[in-house]
Amino acid sequence: MERVSHGQSGFTIVEVVVATLILMLGAMATFGLLGSATKNTQRAKATQVALDRAQQEMEELRGMTNEELALTATPPHSENPLNPNYRVNAANATFALTREPPGDYEKLVVNGGSLYGGGFVEGGAVDPGPASFVSGDVSGKVHRYVVWRNDESCSEEDCPGEQDFKQVVVAVKLDTPGNLAAERGYVEVQSDFVDPTDSEANDPAPGPGGEVVTAQQFFLADTPCADSGSTARQEITEDHLLHNTLGTCADGPQTGSTAGAPDALLLGTPPDPAPEDPGDPPLYDYSDDSYLEPNPDTDKGVQILRDDTSGCHYDPEGTTNPEAQVHRWVSDPLESEFTMEGDVTIEFYTRSLNDSLHTGTLCIYLFERHEEGEPLAATDTLLTNAAGGAPYWTYTPEDNEYWWRNAWTKVRLTMAFEEAPHTIPAGDRIGVALSVERSNTSADAIPVMYDHPDNPTRIEVDTSTPIDGG
Repeated sequence: MERVSHGQSGFTIVEVVVATLILMLGAMATFGLLGSATKNTQRAKATQVALDRAQQEMEELRGMTNEELALTATPPHSENPLNPNYRVNAANATFALTREPPGDYEKLVVNGGSLYGGGFVEGGAVDPGPASFVSGDVSGKVHRYVVWRNDESCSEEDCPGEQDFKQVVVAVKLDTPGNLAAERGYVEVQSDFVDPTDSEANDPAPGPGGEVVTAQQFFLADTPCADSGSTARQEITEDHLLHNTLGTCADGPQTGSTAGAPDALLLGTPPDPAPEDPGDPPLYDYSDDSYLEPNPDTDKGVQILRDDTSGCHYDPEGTTNPEAQVHRWVSDPLESEFTMEGDVTIEFYTRSLNDSLHTGTLCIYLFERHEEGEPLAATDTLLTNAAGGAPYWTYTPEDNEYWWRNAWTKVRLTMAFEEAPHTIPAGDRIGVALSVERSNTSADAIPVMYDHPDNPTRIEVDTSTPIDGG
């Protein structure tokens, strides 16, 4: 008998169900990624709106007279760490300039509040807020703070008391949209306002002709400078090799031994894509070279090597990896003359190498860069320290204590220079550089962190001609 075999074709029900589940899981993963990307884009856009609003508020405050630059009332304290009023101590009317943990409390300048010498602040016109704003589909609240600061570099005879100038903080807290569960944090900008000539009680060296002296901020970025025009800040997404900054902007980005573009000094603060998340953005290693890897887990920012010889050297004297012994930053070409009145304050974030116990001395250089020729060549003119005439300033912890350990620590140093005021012509650049003094540094390098919303290393230049208004 002949048997006939009947084959079956098609899919069984089980196979169809399995295939459907696979397709559904794939679709869910895809839609999840798209949703996450959309939320990240929305957060980045909202953060930029907040930063723009804060800068706009700061520029409006720059236009006020010294008498007007005082709060109309003391802002209340908030128990919410995500509210900038959390840093207000209402009991003694002070505000914490350091954000996390709150620290560096300074006296708020409030209309009717006491001024040293027995007088009172009158005419204050700064509403502390919170003031609501809406920009497209982004909304939030603006908080304003004005505090007194003491200029430690100024003698008691010239600057009596501890209320020598004012520092302004503008914080913008975004409203939390319905598609986000976590409450948003806030962004902020800060700037110093030195008393102009109309402050009779406290008149620390106004600009020539009686101009108002204020402070122009430049933020140290991890983006090589553009050879012309404006430098666009590049997003930092991963660890990378050290930028060789010993050349000109026309040399472009370089690593290793090839001289390349300095990193940029930018006017805007480092953006924060997720103010509500302290881990976003993460800290990255800006010098991920094998010889600069003492501990990859804690090695972040840039590691600046000691020079081969003692002293401060703007041009490294070492022959092995000299690109790691000096790091430079320059601004974009100035569109108009920029007058530096005599003081520049650097605020930087640092910690000891590998969190070890070691002493250290950091060298800071301020310079004007003039570019000309074909190919483009740069000539740097170093400003000289008013205390001793050296072409640099140094920072060493008080009493030569060990360098800061276990956390990124903010350090401020005010640098007075000779032959002030100094005017930088239109087309030239302003620059800052760092190196490490060998003899007093008992570690191979000193780390510096910058271009991060929690570590916005910057310089503040006292000027009567601020770049962005005022």
